[in-house]
Order: sequence, then C-alpha cells, then structure tokens
Amino acid sequence: MSTHVLTAELPRPEALDRSAWEAIQDQFQRLRAAAAANDRPLVVGSAKDLVEATARVVLDARGRPAGSGEEYDKVLGDAHRAIEYQVGPGVSADDAVRRAASSARKLATQLRDLRNTYGTGHGRSALPVLEDEVLETCVDAALLWTRWALRRLQLVLLGSLQPLIADLRVTSFSMGALATRLAAADLPHLEPADQRQLGVAVGQRASRNTFTVRIDGVEACALSQDAVAWPLGYREGIVEGLFLDQFGQVHVDEQARAPRLAAEVLAPHPGRRKVLGELAERLCRSAWSEEFRQNWRKVVAEMLLAQRLLGDADAEQVWSAIAEHLQQAGDRYEALRP
Repeated sequence: MSTHVLTAELPRPEALDRSAWEAIQDQFQRLRAAAAANDRPLVVGSAKDLVEATARVVLDARGRPAGSGEEYDKVLGDAHRAIEYQVGPGVSADDAVRRAASSARKLATQLRDLRNTYGTGHGRSALPVLEDEVLETCVDAALLWTRWALRRLQLVLLGSLQPLIADLRVTSFSMGALATRLAAADLPHLEPADQRQLGVAVGQRASRNTFTVRIDGVEACALSQDAVAWPLGYREGIVEGLFLDQFGQVHVDEQARAPRLAAEVLAPHPGRRKVLGELAERLCRSAWSEEFRQNWRKVVAEMLLAQRLLGDADAEQVWSAIAEHLQQAGDRYEALRP
C-alpha cells in the first residue's frame, strides 16, 4: 500500500483550542499509523473517524454541538452546511468552488458504507478483499473534506461573536486584525441585536485609545455610506460605545475624536434622531468617568463642530441638546470643585 497520508499535513486553525485540535489529531495519527502498518481495515475505519471528529468540532465551534448518538451522515451534513457559506479573506464565494466542496462532502459520505463493508467496528465471518483503490479512495475522501473544513473553521472561530467581544475587552489587535474578524463574523447577516452588541464593544475599545480598532472598526464605518456592509445595528452600537464605557459611565477617548466619528457613523442612519434621543437619556442618567471629568470641555467643543455632519435638522437638535446637557453638568461640576 502506498498512500500520501504518511506525508500529508492538516492545516491547524490558529484560533482552535487545544482540546479540539487534539481530538482531530488523535484520529489523524491513528489513520497514519494504520497506513504505516498496512492495517487495511483500520485505515478505512480511521478515515471515517477523522471526518466525523472534524465535523463535530465544526459544529461545536458554531454553537450547535451534535448529540452523541447522531448518525454520521447527519453530523457531516450539518457541519458542511454550517460553514458552506462562510465568508472572509481567502474564501471563495464562487458557485463552482461551492459545488466542488459539495462533491467532496458526498465523497466523504461514502466512508460510512465503505467502513461497514471493509473497516473496523464489525465482526465478520469472512474477511473482504481490500484492494489498494479502496484504501486510496478512503484516504483521499477523508483528507479532501477535512482540509476544506479546517480552512473554513479558522474563519468561523475568528468570526465567533462572543470570543470577539471578549477579545475587544482585553486582547491586543494588530493593524487589519479587526477588519479580518469583522469580515469573518459576516456582520451584515448577524441579528440586529448582535450587530449592536458588537458595535458597542468596538466603540468602547476605540474610546480606550486603541488606534487599530478605531481605524478598522470605527473609521472604516464612518467613511462609508453603505448600510449593508456596515449595518444600522452596528452603527448604533458604535455610537453608544464611543460615549459610554463598559461600566455605564460617560467616557470619551482622550483626543475627543468620538463626536466627529459618531456623527459620521450615524449620518447614513434613517433613524438617527431616535438613536440620539436614546443616547441622550443614557447620558443624562450616567456618572462621568474620571477621564471624562478632565476633558469634557473639549468633547463639548468637538460636538458643536461635528453637529452639521449629521445632515438632519431634527437629529442636530437632539445632538445640540446633548452638548448643552454636558456643558451644564460640567459647569456644575467645576463650580463644586475645591
């Protein structure tokens, strides 16, 4: 028997946790060992197990774990559908590529029947003849679908909403990293509440003076009038995050870029007056962060300069009322200082 599984490698998704990768690698190493030992029934069985382990990891990453008793065909089909339309850098949306991937899944589906006929897991009264072509077909089927799935799984993990929001709290972002993860999250197709939640996290991180997040997640949105690529829920969240920190306090970046950016982000929003009205209510009820107490005057001045960027008289009136409230609250604060 001669098979390339002895030299093949699987692409490890960088964001995949160790235990999940070990589950896949365990099956892959079993397949390699079986091929090296020319244990033909075990090659067939291990090829099917590698695909199933990968499919289960995919479903776990999507938040749709398969039941322990789920049939192989269902686990594989569900996993394939979960990543079939995944978007992101380096992933093709071409129909021909999608059909080719579907053919790989169909080939991998046959591993169940091949295992039933030739592989381990069944006691037999007679041993079937296992030709080289059967072995090569099993290995090719397993590696083809598994490698395709692992490439897409990287983007699934990068785009997972809650890990991304958690990373926005504490993790460093290099230039372009957030743009990649927003693309992987498929921002336009998230639920509006999820879009808003993500926008809040991005706005709050930008207000903590993380310039890479500000550029990729806020300025890129502010420069675009596209309400599909940068949906309304995300825009609303950004505006909230630029003015309110995770503790519910009024907080703006030390350079006071937030007013201009917020106005530009909201400009394409048809309901910007309502959004600003809700923001005004929040700001009136919220305490000020220590940083905001130091630069509120600059924030008010920047708000007055940015007001006309909203492009809507009603929204501008609410915006002006917010600036006036901050001015009055700031004056009272200054009057009470020793």
